[in-house]
Amino acid sequence: MIETISIRNIALIDELELELSPGLNIFTGETGAGKSVILKSIGLVLGERTSADIVREGTDFAAVEVSVIPSSPLPIDTESGDTLVLSRQISANGRSRCRINRELANLKQLEEIGTLLVDIHGQHEHQSLFRTEMHLELLDDFGETDTERQQVSEKYHYLLDLQREMDSLLHTLRTSEREKELLEFEVKELAAASLQQGEEEELTAEIQVLNNAEQLYESANLVYEQLDGQGDFGGTSSTSSGSVLQNLRDSAKTLTKLSEIDASLSELSERIDSSLYELEDIASQICQYADTTEFNPMRLAEVTDRLELISKFKRRYGNTISEMINYQAEAERKLEDLELGSDKINLLKEQIQEIKQDILQLCVVLSDKRKKVAEGLSASVEKELQELGMEKAEFRTLVEPIQDENGFLLIDGNRYACREHGMDKVEFLIAPNVGSELRPLARIASGGEISRVMLALKTVLVQVDNIPTVLFDEIDSGIGGKIADVVGMKLKELSQSAQVICITHLPQIARFADRHFLVEKEVVGERTLINAKPLTETERVTEIARMHGGKETEVGLAHARELLSG
Repeated sequence: MIETISIRNIALIDELELELSPGLNIFTGETGAGKSVILKSIGLVLGERTSADIVREGTDFAAVEVSVIPSSPLPIDTESGDTLVLSRQISANGRSRCRINRELANLKQLEEIGTLLVDIHGQHEHQSLFRTEMHLELLDDFGETDTERQQVSEKYHYLLDLQREMDSLLHTLRTSEREKELLEFEVKELAAASLQQGEEEELTAEIQVLNNAEQLYESANLVYEQLDGQGDFGGTSSTSSGSVLQNLRDSAKTLTKLSEIDASLSELSERIDSSLYELEDIASQICQYADTTEFNPMRLAEVTDRLELISKFKRRYGNTISEMINYQAEAERKLEDLELGSDKINLLKEQIQEIKQDILQLCVVLSDKRKKVAEGLSASVEKELQELGMEKAEFRTLVEPIQDENGFLLIDGNRYACREHGMDKVEFLIAPNVGSELRPLARIASGGEISRVMLALKTVLVQVDNIPTVLFDEIDSGIGGKIADVVGMKLKELSQSAQVICITHLPQIARFADRHFLVEKEVVGERTLINAKPLTETERVTEIARMHGGKETEVGLAHARELLSG
């Protein structure tokens, strides 16, 4: 609902701040006092089009701001229940600047948010019930067709998935024979290569060793000779006097004898023995390494060729072996699709045909239910219109299947389209007077008729139409007396479920206000300005008396009190 409205420099308004009631807000005043300017200001901040003429003469810009408490989540970055601030500034040169929660926005965004917050009914465009795309939603919500709609929607999306799968398969099958041959070649080549994860890294390490086999052998031999000169490598030999290990052995024997004489040397004896064992193990492993290290030209050639193959494959199938393996799997899948595609297509065609039959049956059930619900909705709206003084009005909720020569729904020789929510289009039609033909709501000429039709629809649909604020202009056009009372009561009833803002000239309607605003013009200096203020109970009596007879007589005031107390 709208909490506050701030208007500045619009038409004859200088500055105006209004705090609205969550219930029924009534604006009254003399003809030409400026009530419609306030309505127009609200429309501006909801995204309605305008021009620079709206800017008050002698000022640089006009501005409107409303603070709103949304009743449901909105498609913007604000939590449901938080105050939402919409503002718009129009400069004297015609440029418009919009903001949502103080952040810059475009007019389209403002309009999209506005359509979810406020319905304006009168000689204005901001009317959700005029948008035929809303009629189907409202009828389904009114008739509680959620189950049937969901069944159609699920089958419809499943059908789309099957059709996409078949289209992809058909596209694949249209691949040229040359591409099939290429796939076969690639799969065969990759399969023969039998690439393994991590293989390239292992081969790179191995070729490093193979390329340096001679150096590794000689170096290992040298290390062994330095440690223990008792071996025979490459025709050389060393005397025991130069052997590190032999010297250590001799030293270990000496220390052992000394420790027998002096026990304090036992620890050193053990330590040199430990070092001796460690170095002997190292010498042994170096010896084994040297035995296994050999220059192998054949293995070197094999590894070189393998790495060259991997390098060549990188140019075709991917930068890594992992990518090449994935490429092979995808190529095998494509080849399988090409080879088995015909069988799959036939199977998909059968599935699609079955789903279409299921959808047809579900659409017919949903459509039949909609038509029954439409009859009830039409009767309810007509009843409301009669109570609102349009006794001869005819209202119809038209439910028709969408004809489409390419549609897959075949009924009695005719083809119809299917959408996510069925095969129907729904539109509200009205014939306000006897002899006039049924026409779409948007083609109603009279502002008063528009507002009363919208009031009737809102009254019937109040539980399913989620727009929290409704604004009526000219709702009292051409009515009076008892009908005016009925309109007032309907507005009051509607305000129990939605915030209502209404401009009226009739005291029978104004008396139901939760908050009553008086709009009037006043001369300030050499300027005429529009002002509006909420009325006290005493001031309401005076205003109701003025609206009823134009004079503040005792009789008029007494009648006004009687109206307000009723």
